[in-house]
Amino acid sequence: MGSSQRVAVTGIGESPIGSTPDMDSINLYATACHEAVDDAGLEKDDIDGLVTGYSLVDPKLMHSTVVADYLGLNLSYNESLRLGGATPFVGVCHAANAIRQGQCENVVIAFGDNRRTGFSKGDGVSNLATEVGHPEFENPFGPMVPSLYALIAQKHMAKYGTTAAELATVSVACREHASMRGKGQQTDPIAVEDVLSSGMISSPLHKLECALISDCAGAVVVSSADAAADTRAPVELTGYGEGHGSEYIHRRNDLLYSPAVESGSTAFEMADRTPDEVDVAQLYDCFSITPLMLLEDLGFCEKGEGGEFVRKRGITVDGDLPVNTHGGELSYAGAGVFHILEAARQIRGEAAETQVETDVALAHGVGGVLSTNATLLMEAW
Repeated sequence: MGSSQRVAVTGIGESPIGSTPDMDSINLYATACHEAVDDAGLEKDDIDGLVTGYSLVDPKLMHSTVVADYLGLNLSYNESLRLGGATPFVGVCHAANAIRQGQCENVVIAFGDNRRTGFSKGDGVSNLATEVGHPEFENPFGPMVPSLYALIAQKHMAKYGTTAAELATVSVACREHASMRGKGQQTDPIAVEDVLSSGMISSPLHKLECALISDCAGAVVVSSADAAADTRAPVELTGYGEGHGSEYIHRRNDLLYSPAVESGSTAFEMADRTPDEVDVAQLYDCFSITPLMLLEDLGFCEKGEGGEFVRKRGITVDGDLPVNTHGGELSYAGAGVFHILEAARQIRGEAAETQVETDVALAHGVGGVLSTNATLLMEAW
């Protein structure tokens, strides 16, 4: 098999979302995987590859092997990844490469956790939020993940004049889409004023500008061209790329640059596309500043113009570039894997009330503090 062979997203699936106290992380993974395989019209024995993320609630040394055993899979390709929110996006990249190298035919990529109900009060999410920074030069001073993203937002506002209302507009757009769809963890409409009065988490980021904490899992099947021919509704993965930088912000030369520049460039070159040809973008939105930065670094606007883009050109379904048409992490569920599923739905024409006319869909994931990036481009098969 040559490296130029076509690969496709052939199945998507997700677990229940929100609060699922009766399901542990493995149950969530299994539910999403079963749904994705069923959606593709495949059988369990057709699956010969698995890529999983990890569970913070119930860590496993060999996570993908544990999940494979639970599902009863016989694999020729097996991988566990731990790259934060970018994990499922990088997993899709790795699966596509493995298929093109002839290692496997149908790979399931799954990611999720039970972080909402799996942690007891006073530990878990709050403690983990302090583990991203450098143990010697950052953590001793007490910054949590929101604080680190807040520093980036502050710098963007100071250098380019980005306003709090422009940042809030990102949250409002995501909620509008979740409300239109009527699915996800938060569906009540909100306005900019609601965001700005929702309580400060770390200036300038308010509560409604921070990702949800959810019990959830999502899964996607990536298949070879031959295998895709027998599936229900394949979507071609025409381009993909990765970009990796330092985990620690004190080592950054520029807080307003992310490796999305490299991941996006690689994906666009592979697909022979440009940002102007993208009809819908599912952009990682752990905080409101993140999609705004990605609009710039992926080439949808010039550096410093992200705030103006969301305010003037618009990121809702009737705007110039609809973003996070399912509601994103800010409204749908606190896991970026659903961005991949939504990009596939848009190409399939299955995005219900937030369907837009789509020929090229982009999904982008971020791990750490804009540290690890992966970009996926999808088109009709």
